[in-house]
Amino acid sequence: MLEHIEGASMVISAPAARLSRRRVLGGAFAIAAGATALAACDSHGSSGSAGVLNVWGGVPEDSGPGDMIAAFEKANPGIKVKYTRYVNDPTGNLKLDTALQGGVPIDVIFNYGPPKVSKRVAAGLLVDLSEKIAAESSFAKFAAGATPRANYVFDGKVYTVPAARSPQLVMANADLLDKAGIEIPADWDVEDYHRIAKQLTVGSVNGSLGSPAIGVPTLGPDANYTKGGQGSNFAAAAWRKQVELGVEMQNDRSAVPHKTVLAQKLQTFAQNAFLGGQFAMLSTQAFLVRYISDTKQYPHSFKVRAYPVPAPVKGKAYWNPGAYGDLMSISAKSSQKDAAWTFLKYWVTNAGAYMIKGGRLPSLPDPAKKADAISQLLGPDMTKLYDVDSFGAVLFDPAIKIPVDTIFTASTEIADLQTKLNDQAYLGSISVDQWVQRMTAQSDAAIRKAS
Repeated sequence: MLEHIEGASMVISAPAARLSRRRVLGGAFAIAAGATALAACDSHGSSGSAGVLNVWGGVPEDSGPGDMIAAFEKANPGIKVKYTRYVNDPTGNLKLDTALQGGVPIDVIFNYGPPKVSKRVAAGLLVDLSEKIAAESSFAKFAAGATPRANYVFDGKVYTVPAARSPQLVMANADLLDKAGIEIPADWDVEDYHRIAKQLTVGSVNGSLGSPAIGVPTLGPDANYTKGGQGSNFAAAAWRKQVELGVEMQNDRSAVPHKTVLAQKLQTFAQNAFLGGQFAMLSTQAFLVRYISDTKQYPHSFKVRAYPVPAPVKGKAYWNPGAYGDLMSISAKSSQKDAAWTFLKYWVTNAGAYMIKGGRLPSLPDPAKKADAISQLLGPDMTKLYDVDSFGAVLFDPAIKIPVDTIFTASTEIADLQTKLNDQAYLGSISVDQWVQRMTAQSDAAIRKAS
């Protein structure tokens, strides 16, 4: 979906950190001549002068960054900030990498997703923040040796500080649930989810966008790997069950037909179909409230209710397949590293005051301000558009565990492969057995090549 927080924070394995500079930047030099012009787009403040920090991020300025920067400049009158928005897609990330490599002044960047961090660290584009993090008691959870983990680690060093924490949750059309007389139990599991999705499938309305996750919630960190990262783990029963359930929900129409998902690009634009009443439930992250609250662009008359993601097995503990994100780094070429660290600290510490309205929950939440956070997140019409209590209970559940991986070998290739084979399985082109065989064999080959 749009501007989602990509990938849970991970500890990166040594093989990923040995990527060559040439492999990391690929064709970046082809557009290096135009890199200087990039700083002119979507900016806040002036550029190029002393005391000006250049910050590149993917969130629109009016979704929180503008207010954050104004507050920072007021608190730090000697520092001005220029905010450049880059689009978090392959083209946008190539522009950022080219700018980091070239002569464009950049001090602070936001990374979205483990592959981007991995490549930039390997290319020497980011500052080691280990000592600075260790000196900040409030950042203890982001240190290399923290338990549980909440940050990336490269050969014992830390180059990012997550500004956001986004657990997965299920959002549902409360009107459809109430009309069907369905009450979802707090301890529901994936079988309950499937049963309820079938009950909600009436006429042209499907019960769910897709099927619930089983692999990561069951296996936790490094769910894709076995043998310490030397092989893939897609022969595990949890992965088979996940694909089997997805196929079942395609066959009984309790999930949106996969042809429709692909044709309407619902992997990216799910809000259109959800708020249009095309399906009743989906697993998502908090950013979706931006669209739910925008009733001019997305008119709808029903309330949205929040539920925890269903357990793979009822009564057994499981992992929430959410993410730590908005990973802030300092450019290795920055000439203002101390000021950049001051800005980074301010942003992470104050994210709860300025970024929640854009659907970004802070990585350092204040339990005492839960009610204020929910109010910011859901907006002034929250009692009309949301089951408010359900969102507070789900998003701020202290029992949520977000897995932080420790292995990253060939992860981009594996993710692409999983998308391709999932499409084939849900379209009926291959069987579940073929999915397991191909996913395992091709992932193993990618791991061997990357290692």
